[in-house]
Amino acid sequence: MPRTLTIFIDGVPFDQLERMAFANEFKTRARLVPILGYSVNCQTMLFTGKTPDEIGFWCEWEYDPERSPFRRIRALLPVLALAEAWYPTKRVVHKVLDRLGWVSSTKNIPIRYLAYFNQTGHSVFDRGFDGESLLDHPDMTSFLHWQFENNHQRDEVMFRAALEKIQSEDDPGHITLMLAGIDHCSHWEGVGSEPYNELLVENDRYIRELTNAYLGKYPDGQVFVISDHGMSNIEHHIELDLEARFGRPSPQNYTYFSEGTLLRVWSESETRLAEIAEYLDGIHGLRPFSDRERAEQGITRRACGDLIYYTDDHYQLVPSFWGPKPSVGMHGHHPSNRTQHGICLSTRSEEFGEEIGAKQFYAALAECLAE
Repeated sequence: MPRTLTIFIDGVPFDQLERMAFANEFKTRARLVPILGYSVNCQTMLFTGKTPDEIGFWCEWEYDPERSPFRRIRALLPVLALAEAWYPTKRVVHKVLDRLGWVSSTKNIPIRYLAYFNQTGHSVFDRGFDGESLLDHPDMTSFLHWQFENNHQRDEVMFRAALEKIQSEDDPGHITLMLAGIDHCSHWEGVGSEPYNELLVENDRYIRELTNAYLGKYPDGQVFVISDHGMSNIEHHIELDLEARFGRPSPQNYTYFSEGTLLRVWSESETRLAEIAEYLDGIHGLRPFSDRERAEQGITRRACGDLIYYTDDHYQLVPSFWGPKPSVGMHGHHPSNRTQHGICLSTRSEEFGEEIGAKQFYAALAECLAE
């Protein structure tokens, strides 16, 4: 059985690979084309091979008032929502609700709307994920972010833990390492910023030292370096006010979920959906996700949205449930934008073509683990 080392780095765009001297010399260098969506699904597809329809979730939250854990305090939510008049008090209420343990994080979802939604999505890398994945292989050791203290040194500590295992054990087996620091830097410092470029060099060092150590232990082994999506800097903001036009959300009217680069709308009324679609279609920088595209990418379940809109590259919805302020960098734009392409590298020649999807990477790693 060929041993494998898989180095996952969250959010590295393919077009930044040339800044990573060691990684850019891998024998196979392919663009990883994601599906529309965020890391929760992009990461999970890489290690399960399943589309959102197949895995049962798209994004972290779905419209599901019957199963929302906050339905039990539905009557209290409008009172708690009074705290939203001042952002610091809003954050306090959110933190209190998070401590209930019903969901991993309520983020910036308006308090009065929490009872409409249920957190159904968890990345394959998160402790809340309960499905099967390649990480379950009996000879696989995974170094995941939640296993380590959450601070700015976490990636370095994880790298050293993985390196120590490789160097100290006669048979380290298969290894997967998940690094997330550069994704956070991209969001708040931006692609191409000085801190970002420093992290590219740092991640290239991680790749170099881990690869050399692993192939030194297993000359016939295989090293993959993979990212789930790319990233681009935000230049334009879109401000929506659905409630001013269509009233406050309710099961009888409509419901929406707005997060960064994606907007989802649900309604039992076809007339209301048509009215909202007509309004959204007239907004520059915002585009509908067609039924054909939804079928192609496996995002057809109604819980994902009756209407799904995404922002053009370099555009962000502000404010949104993602947050009240714009990010410097974002992902989740349409995968036809080359800025959204991640990396897929292999130490073996001609492992992939010029572009691959998550399922193709899954198949390649699964084949190695099955041999």
